[in-house]
Amino acid sequence: MGQSFTEELKHFDLTLTEWRVCASLHHKAHQRLSELAANTSTEASTLSRTVDGLMTRGLLVRDRSGDDARALALSLTVEGVALTERIVPLAQLYERVTLAGMSASHAEQLRDTLIRLYDNMATLDKLQ
Repeated sequence: MGQSFTEELKHFDLTLTEWRVCASLHHKAHQRLSELAANTSTEASTLSRTVDGLMTRGLLVRDRSGDDARALALSLTVEGVALTERIVPLAQLYERVTLAGMSASHAEQLRDTLIRLYDNMATLDKLQ
């Protein structure tokens, strides 16, 4: 699924990691880099380069965090929102196809299991 969706994203001049950043910020604006790293399952160094590229393209902007005026947070620009909203229907199609034949409760259980797996693996990341 990831490879197929990555091919689709090339039409929008985005990588899968860039899409994850845009989708996460579309869902919740004003995220700090550490929060965005957790929400996209992306290493900080990779995320930093990805964010820089998206900012250069005018899709992201850094602004002051609402929680802490000293901290910087990331948000989509108007152009970033527009691009993300063009891709959302395609992402939803991939989700529908992937979850076809599953009940809503089974799909939710799968999401919960995947979250648990990622949380468990984060424990190992903290040991390094």
